[in-house]
Amino acid sequence: MNQYYPSFLAFLDHEDKDGAIGYVLNLLREKKITLENLYEDLITPALLDFTCLLEDHEICVWKEHFRQSIIRTLTGATYPFVMERVKSITKNGKKVLVFCPSGEYQEINALIVHNYFLLAGFDSRYIGTDTERDDVLSAVRVLKPDYLVLNVTNHFNVVVSKKIIDLVKAKYPSVKIVISGRGFEQPGATDHVTFDFHIHEGQDIAKLGGAK
Repeated sequence: MNQYYPSFLAFLDHEDKDGAIGYVLNLLREKKITLENLYEDLITPALLDFTCLLEDHEICVWKEHFRQSIIRTLTGATYPFVMERVKSITKNGKKVLVFCPSGEYQEINALIVHNYFLLAGFDSRYIGTDTERDDVLSAVRVLKPDYLVLNVTNHFNVVVSKKIIDLVKAKYPSVKIVISGRGFEQPGATDHVTFDFHIHEGQDIAKLGGAK
């Protein structure tokens, strides 16, 4: 366990948004953690390890949403550190579009994946959550990416993802499809989905740098 995780988790457990963000920003400024540490050792476990011991399910729901809201704001607040890192990174000339398909509203992982692509030297664009099929096709037509990344947290959205992928493959066969997110980690989730690469963790993205 990362030594800073218990303190970070305590801020989240008390819904202390300012405390959590200030704590992480200080860690980054003082170079006690890297962006990779933040994503892998703080944010990811904080999202996965949420448990609510309260009997009132309604309270548990808003507490989880509150935690996600804090982490979403934190992800945005730390973007200047991403920009600073990117200045010293050699670009690989490959363009990436990252999005969440229609019906998918949880975008934290998608934002982190987008940042990982930037840190790996890609020209990455995050085009948003709950992105309709036609908007995806329009973005692919105009921006001409090398990779299209679909991020799914809710496994129920795998079906709509498959439809989008099939359309993109039919219209733009040269675009490589990349999938990410917990929705694609469910047993059988990728059985009928056509894709070129599956991101399980951030370090997988570096492997795409030399892909053709």
